[in-house]
This record gives sequence, C-alpha cells and structure tokens, in this order.
Amino acid sequence: MSWNSTVFSVCASGNSWLWAAWNSLDDAYNFLEKPEKQLEIDCLFFAEAPSKENAIKTARNLLGTHIKQISNEWAAEVCKEIGKKPHIDANEPLVVTNKLQECLEQLHSLTGLNAVKSTVQELVNIAKVAQMQAQAGIKAPLITRHLVFTGNPGTGKTTVARILGDIYKNLGVLSKGHFLEVDRTNLVAEYLGQTAPKTAKVVESALGGVLFIDEAYSLVPEGRGDMYGQEAINTLLKMMEDHREDLVVIVAGYKREMSRFIESNPGLKSRFARSIHFEDYSPDELAEIFKVRCEQHGYLVSEKTQEAVRHLVNQFEHQIGELGNGRFVRNIFDRCVAIQCNRLAPLAKPSKIDLKTFLPADVPTHDQLAQYLL
Repeated sequence: MSWNSTVFSVCASGNSWLWAAWNSLDDAYNFLEKPEKQLEIDCLFFAEAPSKENAIKTARNLLGTHIKQISNEWAAEVCKEIGKKPHIDANEPLVVTNKLQECLEQLHSLTGLNAVKSTVQELVNIAKVAQMQAQAGIKAPLITRHLVFTGNPGTGKTTVARILGDIYKNLGVLSKGHFLEVDRTNLVAEYLGQTAPKTAKVVESALGGVLFIDEAYSLVPEGRGDMYGQEAINTLLKMMEDHREDLVVIVAGYKREMSRFIESNPGLKSRFARSIHFEDYSPDELAEIFKVRCEQHGYLVSEKTQEAVRHLVNQFEHQIGELGNGRFVRNIFDRCVAIQCNRLAPLAKPSKIDLKTFLPADVPTHDQLAQYLL
C-alpha cells in the first residue's frame, strides 16, 4: 500500500504522548527500515503532547485533516531513537518544534488558501533541510527567500507575510522575525538623491525580519520613466544582496502589475525567483470568514443567520475581487452590527444573549449592502 498524502503515528511516551509525521507512507517505511536514523531529517515533524487526543488534534491542525493515521509502531520507533541518543537533549528540539508548530497552526487555521499553505510548507521544509545540511557540514545550495505575493486586496497576503516572519524566526532563519509594511511613500523622497538614503533607512530597520512592500509596482509607473522609483529599486536590490542572510523582502500587488514590475529590471527577476498567488475567496469561504469574525468579537450566529450570510455573499459572487474579499466580509459584519443595534435600541432591557446574537433579520439585503458599499 502506498499513500501520497502525509501520514502520522501516535504512541505513549512516559507520562505524555508523542506524535510523528512523514510526507508519505513510503517515507515512513523508509524511516522504519533505515539502520541509522536521523530524526530531524527522516521525520517531517515529531513533538510531544499531553494526551493522545491532543496529539491527534495537533497533528491534524498542523498538517491538515486529510492526513492518514498509521499504527503506533512508527511513533514508538521515534521514542526509541530519542532514548538511544543521550547526547541529544530531547526537550530542546521539541520546544523549538512546538514554537514552529504554533506558527504553522496559525497559518493552517486561515480559511481557504490551500495552495498558499502548501507553498509555505515547502519553504519551511527547504529552510529546515538547509539548517540540517549546515549542521552536517554540507554546503546547502543558495536559495533566495525573497517572494512575490500576487492577488486582489483582502486575500490574506499581509497576514501570511506576518506569519512567515514568525516561522522563519523560529527556524532560526531570521534573527528577529519582525514585520515592516511600507509602500512607495515610505521609500521615495521629494528630491532626487534623497531617495537612496531614505530607502536604506527603511531596509535597515527591517533587518532580521520581513520587509513587505505593498503595491511595489508603483515604483515603476506604467508608460513613463521614474528616476525616483528606480533609485529606490537600485538601493533595495543592493541591500537585499548585502543582507540576504537575515532579511526577507516580499513585494505584493495585483498579478498583472507585479509581473510588469518584476520584468522591468533584471535584478528584480534574479532576486524574486518565487511567486505565490492568492486566489479570491469563494462565497462559502467568505461566509466562513464571517463566522470566524463573529466568534472573535463574541457574537453568536445561528445556522439560519449563517445561511442568510451565504445567500447574501452568493449574490455578489462575481464582484468578490473588486469588493476586497476579506474587507467585503468586514463590511457585512459592520452592517450586521448596525442593523442589530437599530433593532435592540428601542428595547428597555435586552438580555445578554440578545446583545451578542445576530439574527437572520440583522443580515442586510443585497440592496442595503450595495448602497452601503457605494
């Protein structure tokens, strides 16, 4: 039997439980059969959990509900390997893994974005193996970490960039992992010659973390030259090269405009070798995002109310991109709050449940929302 999907195994480990995962069942069998094992290389993940249920839940949250559970034989082998190597502090790698795990759980908790999540997982694997190669005295190939994020507004580009900074920090790739978001106005100065030091100052403040340049194509306006924007790009390219070991630059914007931006300069093409596209959310995904937003703000939403939201979003299906995806959901939420307040304000003493519950009647109609959006 051979499964292409990720597999995991769980077993008791002293007073706790241990789970371990592999990219495929074939990889798991290869691990079992190897006479000399290296857990950090042979396993996709291994970590402790307080209970069997928590171990299974953590594995599925981290790697997706599609993963297959295999017998405890594999996890037991991992336990044996940890016990076999007294020179390895079993707690230390698990602490690091758990911090990374929290970041990946945050990523996987985002609605939709399956292709994006898969690509980020690949970036994580590349970084992990590069570290292992360095520790083993093997010279790892130089792979640029700078990225192009394309997609319409509200598709999660900024959120994923922030999470990626935390992931790289916990992998030891970045020293700080902080996030700095800028646009043209933060990089370009009023007079020629002032842009280079202004851009350099911004990049210096981002060292050790992620520099996120939104609407980066505005540095190269379509149809005309821009000496100021070009000065910013030249400064950026040099500093990206000088500090490539402790800086990740992510440029973001609409797909067509970002393609034009990257094609405008050979230096950009060589430094931004990987692009991740963020698709517009589907109506069902937007309805799910609405539900999550309600939970975050302490509102209760019945299935009938959720169905009313799905019906509303479906009416705007062909406008989701231009309406801002996640921002569109925020607009719906704001209108629900306003309509609910109009409903409750005349009541002398609404109950606590009333105050935190959205009814189907609180969901705006198509015309009500369209008027608000305009």
